[in-house]
Amino acid sequence: METIEHLRKLAELNLCDSCFQKYKAFLEPTIQSTIQSLRLRPLGDWIETESEITQIVMKNKGVFKGKAIVLFLGNDENKITDMVDVKAFNQIKKWKFNEKINYLHATGVLQDSSYELLDKARETRNRLHDLIAFSEQDYALFHLAYIITNQIWTATMTDQKDISIWLKTNAEKNAKQWLESQK
Repeated sequence: METIEHLRKLAELNLCDSCFQKYKAFLEPTIQSTIQSLRLRPLGDWIETESEITQIVMKNKGVFKGKAIVLFLGNDENKITDMVDVKAFNQIKKWKFNEKINYLHATGVLQDSSYELLDKARETRNRLHDLIAFSEQDYALFHLAYIITNQIWTATMTDQKDISIWLKTNAEKNAKQWLESQK
């Protein structure tokens, strides 16, 4: 971790040997743990975004047979066949994120700016595979993707049309503002 190595070098240069050993034993692990938790928190926003996008696709495809939203099937899929189309549930769970947002965009659930923002967040998140550290802007993008997705999720799950329209309009407006600020 580049930050930890940099701090260690500074501590070594500025502390006596005894203090430096204490730094390595007590302070450095705490600093490292704090940095790790700060890096994982924004990925929580991304994990929630992925989950809600999956739920929106499932709701749109009629996977849920009632108002209940099923996130996991459990060990005995036969117990919940009255609540969910198990076959469709399993198929959609295998879709990649870009397939889900492409579907939602094609069906009009995602408007252009919301789709573009989520696709940008997807591309940014995929950098994780290259072991590239995320920037504060990346974390802010993940958080905004979660906010946009949550508004669309709430709009999709509610039976109140006026609230649904307002939420989708607001999500699109926020996404559009962010995209314009990035130009």
